[in-house]
Amino acid sequence: MDLRGTPELSPSARRRLLADLTGAVGRDRVLDRAIDRHSRAHDASHYLLVPLVVVIAESIEEVAAVMAVAAAHHVPVTFRSGGTSLSGQASGAGILVDTRRGFRRIEVLDDGERVRAQAGATLRAVNTRLARHGRALGPDPASEAACTIGGVIANNSSGMAAGIEHNSTRTLESLVAVLPSGTVVDTAAEDSLLHLRRHEPRLVADLERLQDRIRHDPDAVAEIRERFSLKNTMGYSLDAFCEAEGLLQLLNRLLIGSEGTLGFVADAVFRAVPVQPAAATGLLIFDSVDAAARSLPDLVGTGAKALELMDAESLRVARRLPQARPPWTGSRSGTMPRSSWSIGETIPPNWTASSAPLRP
Repeated sequence: MDLRGTPELSPSARRRLLADLTGAVGRDRVLDRAIDRHSRAHDASHYLLVPLVVVIAESIEEVAAVMAVAAAHHVPVTFRSGGTSLSGQASGAGILVDTRRGFRRIEVLDDGERVRAQAGATLRAVNTRLARHGRALGPDPASEAACTIGGVIANNSSGMAAGIEHNSTRTLESLVAVLPSGTVVDTAAEDSLLHLRRHEPRLVADLERLQDRIRHDPDAVAEIRERFSLKNTMGYSLDAFCEAEGLLQLLNRLLIGSEGTLGFVADAVFRAVPVQPAAATGLLIFDSVDAAARSLPDLVGTGAKALELMDAESLRVARRLPQARPPWTGSRSGTMPRSSWSIGETIPPNWTASSAPLRP
């Protein structure tokens, strides 16, 4: 659905498209003025893609109607919410559907063990609701104050500490999605499989054929498992064909990380993860990037939840901050280091002071 360029529409075709979109959501939420289109032409990335028209959608029914209109007019659709992407996923040259106004509902389930959140809810808002239960969402991207659940799912976000254990793939339980045809699928509903087979028979047949083909190819399975043994958000989640049990779980997994190209995820149920009562951060200084890299196995062995390498340029930028207090003052060389590791560690309730030897 997300295309980086769209064919020029004739004036009459453009009028028909705008009329059909108006019928779907109302005239006040179909924005085609230049100022409205250009103000949404970029996200946090360096890309600039001016949409043909902006649509404000506030319900699943409206998204489904817009998708049906787009399909009828052969115009691509891009979904936008927080706009925190650094890679241009929230920009598009066709119909840009803004979901920030609606889709903000959050429902804590099972005393915080699970949570249902809609696409427009920010990660911080969800975690605020979970905090009283001592839990949080697994994904923890740095943009949690502004990024939304829709983007977290679409990008299979993880963050510093989530890795491949607590990312969206591993913690999402079920979702409600609008497919390109406008079909709405709730993968947790009892009749969802029958509903999918009835309304999307070609999609079902293609997915089952692909999964059967991959699973009967040992070389393909081995290569896919190897590529996804580490953090991997490049392209589609092909490991789903090897791991998913049943068509609904396969659809869940494929939609995660698809960047909106396979459908719009309106809301989802996540399994929340426990939050440790305390955390600590440390900073290790090295004379070179090579020395820092050689220390990595020992640092991983300490059990640190997150390790972030900062090169000399990063440290120079940080040094210019008014509140910065250079930790390298008085070092052997007397100059700024070439590299450092920032270490994040969660502290369990029964923690006592200890140290682990490092070999820099």
